[in-house]
Amino acid sequence: MSDIKVNNKRAYNALVHDTRREEKQINEMIETTPPRVGIFLTEDNEKLPIFAPVGEAEKVISRKTTKGYHSGARIVLTKDNYGSRATGLGGAGGTKCEAIDIVAGSLSSEDRILTSDIRSRANFASDGARIYLTERGDINHYFGTENSSPITSVSSKMKSGVGIKADHTLVIGRERVRILAGPGKFNGGERLVNGLDTITSRIEIGATAEDDYQPAVRGDNLVKYLKEMNEQLSTLSRKVMDLETKLLEYQFAMAFHEHVGGGVGVVVVGPSISAGTAAMKSIPEFMNTTTNSIIDEYNRSLESFYAMGIPDAGIKGSKEDYILSNTVFIGR
Repeated sequence: MSDIKVNNKRAYNALVHDTRREEKQINEMIETTPPRVGIFLTEDNEKLPIFAPVGEAEKVISRKTTKGYHSGARIVLTKDNYGSRATGLGGAGGTKCEAIDIVAGSLSSEDRILTSDIRSRANFASDGARIYLTERGDINHYFGTENSSPITSVSSKMKSGVGIKADHTLVIGRERVRILAGPGKFNGGERLVNGLDTITSRIEIGATAEDDYQPAVRGDNLVKYLKEMNEQLSTLSRKVMDLETKLLEYQFAMAFHEHVGGGVGVVVVGPSISAGTAAMKSIPEFMNTTTNSIIDEYNRSLESFYAMGIPDAGIKGSKEDYILSNTVFIGR
């Protein structure tokens, strides 16, 4: 292995070199170490639940067969069903409802060990890991998640579906992972299997029992909105402070204002009524000007609210600046 360099194309085959050497050693151990009890993926004697009964319309590919019955990991080419042969559109004799059920671990989530004495078809609650594809059915009902989508328009009834379920489900993209909802950008558009071409696109992220979903926040628009609000609040604060300062100046002027009155000698009297009246007349004008300025600022803030949307008022705002997503919804 010392001749493999990281800057040489052969480096890409380094793992293959190691694997070939390891597999050769394993073969030697298999040939010299009886009996075979499943170690090194040799034939095993594990007794697993049997997939039965098989419908006449079904084709089953399984890892093992026990007395002609299928057991172990399996792929079932079938018609829409989610358990017994009486379930789903296929069980009802429906057409255009092709389905594929891929399962690893029949009834493996049960609280007891089950052997080949047990016969079971699909069990969406207890099977270990599953990928189920149906041309037409009710995928949310089959996986027990129908209550997670309170909007009738996005019901999975009579629609194609793909369900993936396991204890842990991992999706990896070395460069990119995309989760999208909505029709593709095909020439002529796209529609659902039931013929509808008006589609409500919705992505939900939450618990299986969740039925209270709220729109996700769009980060860039939220930051933009908060910056605008901060600027508006700062401007409004400055105007309020200016108003308070002018009122204080007026109060001091009125409190310390004295003038010479008529009579013998120098008579100092209180504020002049006429001067006070003139000052009082100037206050409404000042207040009106300042108030209008504040109202203008408030209106600009209100316009921003309308642009960003007011959920309680049913206003969603502009498409470009709307803070909340129209597609992605998050549960509690």
